Amino acid sequence: MTKENPYLCIPVEHGEQIRRRLIDLELLNTDFKLVAEDGELYIPLIDHAVLDQILPDLDSIAYSTGTREFPSTYTGPTTLRDALEGILTEEQLDLLPRAYDLIGDIAVLEIPEELSDFQYAIGEAFLQVRSNFTTILGKKGAIKGTLRTREYVLLAGLDKTSTTHTEYGCKIAVNLAKAYFSPRLLEEHNRIAQLVGKNEHVVDMFTGVGPFALHIARKVDCKVTAVDINPNAIALLKMSMPMNRLIGQIEAVNHDIRNYVKATKSQIADRVIMNHPSGSSDFISEACRLLKRGGIMHYYDFIGGEDPEGAISVKIKQLVSKEGRRIDEISLIRRVRDSAPYEYHIVVDAIIL
Repeated sequence: MTKENPYLCIPVEHGEQIRRRLIDLELLNTDFKLVAEDGELYIPLIDHAVLDQILPDLDSIAYSTGTREFPSTYTGPTTLRDALEGILTEEQLDLLPRAYDLIGDIAVLEIPEELSDFQYAIGEAFLQVRSNFTTILGKKGAIKGTLRTREYVLLAGLDKTSTTHTEYGCKIAVNLAKAYFSPRLLEEHNRIAQLVGKNEHVVDMFTGVGPFALHIARKVDCKVTAVDINPNAIALLKMSMPMNRLIGQIEAVNHDIRNYVKATKSQIADRVIMNHPSGSSDFISEACRLLKRGGIMHYYDFIGGEDPEGAISVKIKQLVSKEGRRIDEISLIRRVRDSAPYEYHIVVDAIIL
């Protein structure tokens, strides 16, 4: 099997040195084989977007990048459906999950109730198809409680919920059983980090294990106050901090955000991040108290209906107005992902006066 994939091309004599460095940085795509042609070595990458992580190692080496086909390192079934043919009926195969959460070396599946009797077979099949994962978990119930955790069932592989997840070169310590983390927000983590300016003070109001804080502090010389009520989440953030080369400063705070704001001077923040889409609207008062005049609010919410963008625009303006502040400009409204049929996880970037 071949597939179009990003690559780094270098002279063959430098291949082993650069290959090992790419492995260290977790940039090498081990699903595919390296290809040598005419004295050049084509190395499959996870993503071109993080190639800057290895540029210092290429200082005196001629290189090029692009995309091409690579032979796969895998010789068995290539899809979950292929692996389960003969075990499930055609109707059951059509119910197999098509999307998964891939977190470090852990894959998290959401098994439909109709296939619950086959959940362990599905887990083993997934492990067969994606052998680079060590643990396959199944979601068991919804996220719940003030600590925002959920239960999981082990479907296959090693019995664990801890791993190290990497996004755009940023290493994040995760324990799925103890603290909330979603790999589906990696583009938001990176996007917000690109917006933060030097010397800003950012308050991440519901930081979880700190992906926003870590991405920001890796890129910008600024201060990020990362607050979460879950002590396990803050402990994981503190584990991640020495795993990354941070330019900025992270203050990791285990506190209820309401109590933190009560004990803090008003209008300290240039920017607040409110990624608690099921509850952000209940904390607009705290965000407004934290934000300086002209500060930026990144507000996340679940919104449905035929015009979710219009609905969230009206909602955020009304919420801010009730706190005696007003929105000068909404610079962005973006659908982050589908959260349910006809419901969206949406972010609003708003300048608050």
